[in-house]
Order: sequence, then C-alpha cells, then structure tokens
Amino acid sequence: MSRYHWALLGLLTGFWGLVGINRLGIQFVFPYIIPAFHLSVTQVSLLVTGTSFTWAFSSWASGWLSDRYGRKRILVPGALFACLTTMAQGLAGGFLSMFLIRDLVGLGDGVGWPNAQSTLAEEVPAERRAVVAGAFTAGYPLFGSVIGGFIIPPMAQAIGWRWVFPILGAVFLLVVLGLWVVMHEPLRENRPARLDIRNAFAAARDRRVLVLMLIQSGALAWLQVGVVLNILFLTRVLHTSPVLAGQIVAYSGVAAIVGTLVLPALSDYIGRRPAILGGGVLSAVLLGLYILGHFPIGISAALLVANAFFEAVIIPLGSATCVAETVGDEARATAMGSVNFVGVVIGTLLLPLAAGVVADRFGLANAYLIAVVAVAIAGLLVLTLPETAPRVLARRRPEAAATA
Repeated sequence: MSRYHWALLGLLTGFWGLVGINRLGIQFVFPYIIPAFHLSVTQVSLLVTGTSFTWAFSSWASGWLSDRYGRKRILVPGALFACLTTMAQGLAGGFLSMFLIRDLVGLGDGVGWPNAQSTLAEEVPAERRAVVAGAFTAGYPLFGSVIGGFIIPPMAQAIGWRWVFPILGAVFLLVVLGLWVVMHEPLRENRPARLDIRNAFAAARDRRVLVLMLIQSGALAWLQVGVVLNILFLTRVLHTSPVLAGQIVAYSGVAAIVGTLVLPALSDYIGRRPAILGGGVLSAVLLGLYILGHFPIGISAALLVANAFFEAVIIPLGSATCVAETVGDEARATAMGSVNFVGVVIGTLLLPLAAGVVADRFGLANAYLIAVVAVAIAGLLVLTLPETAPRVLARRRPEAAATA
C-alpha cells in the first residue's frame, strides 16, 4: 500500500470514529441526562433509535448517489454536517430537542459506511481488502467505546455533559478538513450512466445480499442494544460507578478493535464463513453468561470483553468485505448502503426500541437477551452463503481440478 492509501485509511477511520462517538459515546452521558431530562429506558432507547432511522436512509441514499456522482462529492459534505450536528447536541434542552438533533446527526453519520468502505475497496489491493475493512471498522469502537469510555465520563463530571459533544465535534472538524484536502476520487471501471431509481433497489433482488442484510441486522442489534443497556446494566445490576462502567465498556472496545483487526485478516486464510459463524456463536454464548451468570465484577467484565472480541468480525466482513466480493463496482456503494439500511432499521431502530420497552416492563437482563439471540442468528445465517475469500477460492481451484 502507498503512502496515500495509509493517509486515506487514517482519515476515513478518523471520520468513522466520529460516528462511533455519536453512536456509542451517548451511553456515557446517560447517567447525567437521565436525571436531568427525567428519562425512562424507553426514551433512552429512542435517543439511540432516532439516529438510526435517519442514518438508515442516509446510508442507502448516499451510497446510491455516490455510485453515480462520486464518493468524495457525497462523503465530505456529509462528514461536515455530522460534525456540526454533533456539536449541536450540547444545546438540547430536553428529550424532544435531543431526539430531533440526534435525528439530524444520523443524516451526516449515514454517509460514512457505504462511501468510505467503497472507496477503500476500490483503492486498495484485493488481497488487503479484509484487513483494511477491519482497520476502518476499528475506528468506530476505538473512538466510540475506548477513547469515549475513558474521556467522556470524566469530562462530563468536570465540565458538564453539555460541553462534551461540542468539544469532540470541533476536534473532528480537523479530520474532515484533512479528508477534503487529501482524498482523490477513486478510479472505477464501471459507473452508472445516469441516476436510475431502479439501481437503488437492485441489490434487494440478490439472495446473497438479502442474507447479508439479515446478518448486518443481527450484528448491529448486538451493538446498539448494548449501547442502550451496557452502562445501565453495569450501574444498576452490577452496581458499578459510572466511571468504572465507562472503563469496562472501554476495555470491551479495545477487545472489539483487536477483533476487527485480527479476525478479518484470519478470514483471508480460513474463509469468511467460518469466521462469521464462530464469531456469532461464541459472542452469543459469552454474552449470555455475562447476563445470566451473576459472577463477580472481574469475571463479568472478562466475559463482556471476550464477547466483544468475537463479535467484532461480523460487521466488517458481513457488510463490507463480503458485499465487495459479491457485487460489481458499478453498484458497490448502493449494495453496501442497502445492507446497512436494512441492518440499521432492524438492528439499531426496531430491536433497541424493543429492548427499551422490555427493560421498563421486564427488567434489564431480559431486555439484554435480545442481543444474545440477534448475534447468534447473525452467525448462523452465514451457513446459507457461498465462500468468497479470494485466497480460499484460489486454494480450492487446484483441488477441484485434481479431483476432476
């Protein structure tokens, strides 16, 4: 990879980190805004799912538009809007205004996944695709869980939660400026000759893409149900302080980063199917033990951390690498946006909202089990897909020729 590729990867990962701050970092201010705004768990879930609703449409539409008009033209303005709306969260005066601002945040955040992943898939060598997709994905938990977990609770305590998002949004403006200066429009062999609304729905006719939509739904449900319930479960059920809870979530974010870097790279050699299957099943088992085991805090934290490590393989492979290896470059961002659209609607809108309602009526532990079921299904669904890893397929060709 060239110096430009590394710079592009770093800047795109930085922007994806802003999305992580918006999507995951909100949980660290829940202990402060819940009493300030007098929120129920259902309202807390709405602050997560409202962003998901607009993010879903932005992801789908921006991918469709960028296939025709170019990645940079769509990505950079969306990233700038995301920074500005991130800063605006500090102005919220209550539940309704925070809900509306976070809806606007979703519009800017939504451009990130289909356009950044498509750009990287088109710029880097095919044999590095899974590793690069994993590195990009790692920006989400790195900034959202790890850096957010260590700095947001102390910042909220020291200067008040209202200053957290304006400061962070201003920092990420520098990343967007760098992206505008450095990024070139990727060269593509094929591009739609005109903007055709039928292209926006074409991906849904491919059975493989439909399965990937469901896999993404399960993986994102694991993630966003956790955003709604992680800190509340740690503080109310396991009786930790908000700062310790933030640190535990940060450690799980470190594990997720390691998982997104190591496991997709491993999948280049063992295949996408075994990696996703193992990640989903092991994550479900470990999370179930964490919720139902009633272990001491040290063991509980270790289970949460290990569960995050194994789950981390699903999103970069299921919604980026496998899509890139299945769909042609003339509709790659549209397909990624479509996979993300369905995944966000089901996994970060409907299921986290259901988790909030279940938590208010039946308790946090029962609500958290939604994440267990979702990630298990995500792992098992990969059994219905063909293998797409180039190294694995190349290894199989001589074997098939020899048996023939």
